[in-house]
Amino acid sequence: MTATAAWLLAGLFLAHFLGDFTPLATDRMQVAKANGGPLSLIAGHAAVHTVLVALAIGIAVGLGFPGQSAWTVVAAAAAIEFVTHFAIDALRAQLSRRSLHYHDPGERRFWVALGLDQLAHGLVLVGLAALVL
Repeated sequence: MTATAAWLLAGLFLAHFLGDFTPLATDRMQVAKANGGPLSLIAGHAAVHTVLVALAIGIAVGLGFPGQSAWTVVAAAAAIEFVTHFAIDALRAQLSRRSLHYHDPGERRFWVALGLDQLAHGLVLVGLAALVL
């Protein structure tokens, strides 16, 4: 792995952290994700992630990857991020809606669902890095 790839991945994972674990993920967004809706708040949460990922990739592309149009790469990555982030979080929200076990941190299913959710998001970020590089 090159230093550029490592820095890009670090930037993408930082963007993900900021979008999920800081006040950028509002209380209303968190409740919507836990209760299965409204989907508009989950979409708003995905939009926050989209902006953060676009910024991280925009910075990386701005550093100069030969042969790539910066706007095309950022737009493609943003579209992929929005669709996948919304789909992953909406799916997890539907699981939470169906069973109280997914709401309770004392339940193993809660942690498995959270882990799978974060794994899926991480794999998308790795894919975005591959797209950019």
